[in-house]
Amino acid sequence: MIPDSLRTLLYPLGLIASILFTLRFMVQWIRSERKKESHVTSIFWVFSLIGNTILATHALFQLQYPLALIQTINAVISWRNLNLMSSHSRSFRWTLTTMILGAGMITLLFFAQGTTEWMRPPTMPWTGEHAPHASLPWHLLGFAGMIFFASRFWIQWWQAEQHKKSSLSPAFWWISLIGGTLSTLYFLRLHDLVNILGYSTGLIPYLRNLMLLKQTKTAPKTQNNIYFVAGEQSGDLLGEKLIKALQEGEYYGVGGKEMRAAGLKCNLPMEKLQTMGFIEVIKAAPRLFATFRKIKREILELQPKGVVFIDYPDFNMRLAKALRKKGYTGKLIHYVCPSVWAWRKARIKDLTQTLDLLLTILPFEKNCFSHTQLPVTYIGHPLVAAIDHHAYDPDWNPEGKKYLSIFPGSRPSEIALNLPLQLQAAKPFADELPLAISVAHPDLEQPIREILAKTVLKATLVPNHHRYELMRDSHVALA
Repeated sequence: MIPDSLRTLLYPLGLIASILFTLRFMVQWIRSERKKESHVTSIFWVFSLIGNTILATHALFQLQYPLALIQTINAVISWRNLNLMSSHSRSFRWTLTTMILGAGMITLLFFAQGTTEWMRPPTMPWTGEHAPHASLPWHLLGFAGMIFFASRFWIQWWQAEQHKKSSLSPAFWWISLIGGTLSTLYFLRLHDLVNILGYSTGLIPYLRNLMLLKQTKTAPKTQNNIYFVAGEQSGDLLGEKLIKALQEGEYYGVGGKEMRAAGLKCNLPMEKLQTMGFIEVIKAAPRLFATFRKIKREILELQPKGVVFIDYPDFNMRLAKALRKKGYTGKLIHYVCPSVWAWRKARIKDLTQTLDLLLTILPFEKNCFSHTQLPVTYIGHPLVAAIDHHAYDPDWNPEGKKYLSIFPGSRPSEIALNLPLQLQAAKPFADELPLAISVAHPDLEQPIREILAKTVLKATLVPNHHRYELMRDSHVALA
């Protein structure tokens, strides 16, 4: 049994929770004002989790069972929201089990104190006097207010589980405003300073968030605002076709010359991301990290309606998870499914937890996600359509040769790594089929010639604008 003198001494512990709760909404309010829309980030849930834990402990000491129970449940919800923002999300069942165990533990600890009181008015340490007892109607009002106030997080949790991401809806702010007002009146009657501060200090931020949401809803709709991230030439070609296929809008992001020509507003050229090979990646790490941060910052500042990640999965999925962790609530779409059907199947979980939509170019890839809730759409391989609709040059191969063709890549590092091995693989067949090498860019012709000169093989170098002719006229291709 905890002596009353110790309960009185520990009363100010609850003030720490009230300060944290105030801080979370002040930070959220300031960030929302900057963005001119209601916005929440992970720091909101960090403050919430710490505050919930402290206030549950405070309520346990002060013999306020409803408050202790509610704060224990809310602590689990705060943790779950942080979990949804991370890349290591737990399951709904795990969260529910933790919540039930937490509620059971706080109940046992409360009644183990041998008390018959369930909502004792506190003893103020600065006066040494008990706050006045409230009548049953006041208790009913207060209990209804606390339950209503707490339900905002329960509803938010349900919505977060449905969408697999953390966000605060208008219902959250309405319930906060109404429940906070009722609870403030109740604790004013109890003269409970900790809970007066805890429930009242957020009333203005609640109201302001509702105003911001209304402004966002009634503001005239602007053009589509989409951010693209492509890191390779193949992605640049895909992005170009996608931009041309979309309706008019504003398109920003990282892309190559094809996407820029299609209308992409690009502050960062795609070439900044191009690396290949372990050593080259190590050397480029500082530049890649700086580029990563710059792209993330630009997306968070721009707040586009959606982000389309084109292939380049390792970089793009890290970026997608980082955006979710920072509270980005727009749509995250990945175009070209990583080869989860071939290796690193664990990526299926990451894709499912992070993305809103996956666009695949191979028909069987959709089956890899049949057991998940991730929307997956097969849109076909653009290369097939490009080859089918390409206006072939009839003068390119007048003799109708069938080639052993090599497609070594679109970057100098790829050429250096791939072409020697491809030439070695082609050597046994060089007497049977003429050899042709695709040159993805004029700047790559000289490096290709230098590598070819180190062998005894002879090959025709085919410029990029004839790549589809080469594909059509290939008997065997190495890519």
